[in-house]
Amino acid sequence: MHWYLAGWTVDAEIIERFWNIEQVDFSIGGLFSRKAIGVNGQWPIPGIDATLGDTLLIHVTNKLDEPTSLHSHGLYQNGTNYYDGAVMATECGIPPNGTFTYRLQLRQIGSYWIHSHFKSQTADGLRTWLVIKDPQEVYKYDEEIVVTLEDWFREPAEVLLKQMDSPDPHIRFKPIVPYGIIGGECANRKRIRFEPGKTYRLRLINIGASFEFHFSMEGHELRVIEVDGVMVKERLTHGVTLGAGQRASVLVTALNSTQYNYAFHADMFTDLMQMPRYNPLNFTGTVEYSSKAPTRHVRNSKWKTTVHDLDLEPLSNEPPLEPNRFITLDAYSGVFDDQTFRHSFNNVTYMAPQVPSLLSAMTTGDNAQLSETYGRQTNAYVLRHMEVVQLTINNHDYYSHPFHLHGHVFQVIEMGSIRDNERMMKESMDVPVKRDTVVVRGGHYAIVRFRADNPGVWLFHCHIDFHIQLGLQMVFVEAPEVMQTWTDMPEMYRENCIAQGIKTTGNAFGGIGIEGGVADLNPSPYPDQFESYDPPEGWKLISYILQGNSDDVDSIVSAKLLESA
Repeated sequence: MHWYLAGWTVDAEIIERFWNIEQVDFSIGGLFSRKAIGVNGQWPIPGIDATLGDTLLIHVTNKLDEPTSLHSHGLYQNGTNYYDGAVMATECGIPPNGTFTYRLQLRQIGSYWIHSHFKSQTADGLRTWLVIKDPQEVYKYDEEIVVTLEDWFREPAEVLLKQMDSPDPHIRFKPIVPYGIIGGECANRKRIRFEPGKTYRLRLINIGASFEFHFSMEGHELRVIEVDGVMVKERLTHGVTLGAGQRASVLVTALNSTQYNYAFHADMFTDLMQMPRYNPLNFTGTVEYSSKAPTRHVRNSKWKTTVHDLDLEPLSNEPPLEPNRFITLDAYSGVFDDQTFRHSFNNVTYMAPQVPSLLSAMTTGDNAQLSETYGRQTNAYVLRHMEVVQLTINNHDYYSHPFHLHGHVFQVIEMGSIRDNERMMKESMDVPVKRDTVVVRGGHYAIVRFRADNPGVWLFHCHIDFHIQLGLQMVFVEAPEVMQTWTDMPEMYRENCIAQGIKTTGNAFGGIGIEGGVADLNPSPYPDQFESYDPPEGWKLISYILQGNSDDVDSIVSAKLLESA
């Protein structure tokens, strides 16, 4: 099979994987053991190498006692929205003992990953990397190494989620200290092997559930060439910061000597938990030139620096899009009237509909153009085909959120502070960087733009796995009139819905028209209960809860104040 792209031929392959998704035992370097969600009795799950134009078939058999799914993070799924894997947004999920085949046409290059989109199965291990190589690579290098950055918890995600949704801050802020792992190994024991003089492409992929990583290599410079599957103009840096779901490729030229080994750092930032004693969690591995060489430490503060999104430029040279649709999303968290702690966009915490939103879009005729069809709790916005959307995201929380859009990359136009007393703002280059995941700091905003050129139902959500479960997501329903012309949906798709008693037609409640249902009675926030951005008071509260050292906390508060001065 051949693909013809831009005047050249690609010899495409069909890559098949047969995955039995099941619980397996996993021990992290002898530190502790627990169950993980693996594949074919194995964890970590082997990654997948492919080439532009290939077709990837993943035949899934669900051996869990609950539904599951696979989402290929970063793939556009143009025309195949039903393979996006977002349970109750684009599919019903694969029931226990059920099967499903994801057929992925690989029409993009870059670094991606595959993970579950049901409950918090990603946090429990259902995740791996996907690399799609370019036959006509722009940048030259000798070898490439995939470096997966992951957080790993002692407790199953279900246990942690019960703690995080507690209305009692003494429970909610109880320390949860994750471990940093790379490719299934404790990050402190990981060795990245270099040969003198070679240039390596390191594909850094944060496939963790929640936390942000800062990656750097002592004695070596990094040259960023890709972010989130988008090739960029080479940018020199000493470190790269990746939120959950983000990816970056960097070129590193090895030194010309085997006299010393060097340290690399994969430091995990845990502002999600607001734990002064554990932020950051420092993990240090080895850049190995020789198994017999000592490690030389190059201590220099510049290794802690990072490249800013708005300093990157894509090779595509696409100028800023001109928007004709403007949407603002305010992200808050707080205690809701069901006595749980939740997250929300515009005061709406996401709750799954009773019919997948994709099926509602395909089966409700003209009513598919109305946001009410998808239920209040999905927070759906219906987009016209090809309109250009400017999305302003205001993060009122005191911790960062990595926001991810399915089915698209967006231009990152502007970032800054939302507080009246802080006039900090940074605009993009003349050619704005494109990503599918952007980190918005606490008390800050981001403005992004994308063209609605990919009909489908696309989630927009924080990629902290626990925040998804606590409601920080919404959906864009893009060109439903186009979706209604699709005729090649796989038969097993509807069979999996029927097996679980899920309706396959109608509005969010399986009805006709836009009448409401019980889902419209779902929780609402208490007035004035949002935990909006207030670093000093937030840190003092958490210090009190954790009974930390007041001197440590005061120094952290002072640092935060200096940052915002």
